[in-house]
Amino acid sequence: AYMQTLEERREKLPVYDGELYLEFHRGTLTQMHNIKKNNRLAETALKTMELMNVLSNEEVNARHDDLYKVLLKNQFHDILPGSSIAEVYEVTKAEYEALSDEVKAEINQRLAALAGTGEAVTVFNTLGFDRDDVVRLGDVKASALRDADGTVYPVQQTENGAVAYVKGIPSKGFKALELAQAEAASPFVRSDDYHLETPFYSIALDETGAFTSIFDKCNDREVLKPGQVARIRCYEDKPIYYDNWDIDMYYTEKSWAVDDLKSIRWIADGAVETVLELTFDCCGSEILQKIHFYADSRRIDFETRVDWKLHQHLLKAEFPVDIHADEATFEVQFGNVKRKTHTNTSWDKARFESCAQKWMDFSEGHYGVSLLNDCKYGHSINDGTIGLTLIKCGVEPNPNADVEVHNFTYALYPHCGTWK
Repeated sequence: AYMQTLEERREKLPVYDGELYLEFHRGTLTQMHNIKKNNRLAETALKTMELMNVLSNEEVNARHDDLYKVLLKNQFHDILPGSSIAEVYEVTKAEYEALSDEVKAEINQRLAALAGTGEAVTVFNTLGFDRDDVVRLGDVKASALRDADGTVYPVQQTENGAVAYVKGIPSKGFKALELAQAEAASPFVRSDDYHLETPFYSIALDETGAFTSIFDKCNDREVLKPGQVARIRCYEDKPIYYDNWDIDMYYTEKSWAVDDLKSIRWIADGAVETVLELTFDCCGSEILQKIHFYADSRRIDFETRVDWKLHQHLLKAEFPVDIHADEATFEVQFGNVKRKTHTNTSWDKARFESCAQKWMDFSEGHYGVSLLNDCKYGHSINDGTIGLTLIKCGVEPNPNADVEVHNFTYALYPHCGTWK
């Protein structure tokens, strides 16, 4: 009856245009890492499975509906928000493992049939646009790959397998590459453990592992604010109510830098990438980061493993970027939204933690910086510092939420122009 009454009065009612931001339950964007990551992986895998079936001329079957129902059921609140009791996540973990095994098996079956036999490497692109990107090749032993046009791509051997940078992979298609032999020198130069020259950046770190400079050589400008550093930061997180749901505004009043650097070493250097490994101690929790710098990509990847042992603390990656703009852009379900970066009004002030899907961007017209992620949703921007919330570990109703090993990757992507 209420909806019918609204429909009768439609022409007389005002229309709200813009985002309906809930000034509440901001912690649900991050709480319970595993459910967030499994959700993202399942979304991607199911989409890839559908594409592989289309490319293979295979019909979608009823079993695929069952797999989607597992994903959709676990997007219910309070499951995906991370605010359920512990036993729920024992069930979802088993469900996602079974889903992953089944979907991967079907994808690999389709890939093998499409690629055929032989020693060539076939690279598939599941995205909706042509792509140049880093490709992890597993145990491929060649020193190079060659495409049909004769372009040669160096292959670098690392402790985690071979890696190459391949260009021109067609949208929702594939590119076949022959194994080849070619020598390629590393374009990276290090004067010591704390300074690196890449084709795109001059990088400087201090003795605590923080970035003191990311100088963009292509655009002749410093990415970071003068006198400030990019690093991980830990905050005390004790909301008044709804521990696993909320982050209260005052959480910023007690924090400390993650600066207890236990080790620093360069674990890869070649024609495709160089990788810096940093190990930190954070109040008894170990944080290990492998930071990937690429020869042909402007992206800087932070591959991260955290053995987390704290309760009621918040972990954030923060980049104080030298950008001046009053709006930032956040990816949402069907596009993106702009949000103010200042605290002029009570509405702006309340938006201290906001949702984004795979990326957020902060640009000032001719230059900008994007922050990308593989399974995180809580973002912040304040006084030019863009942040990604990595861990939130409330204690109610799940007393040991997120006290476990976390694996995730986020990336910094400075660029010309805006995100567009």
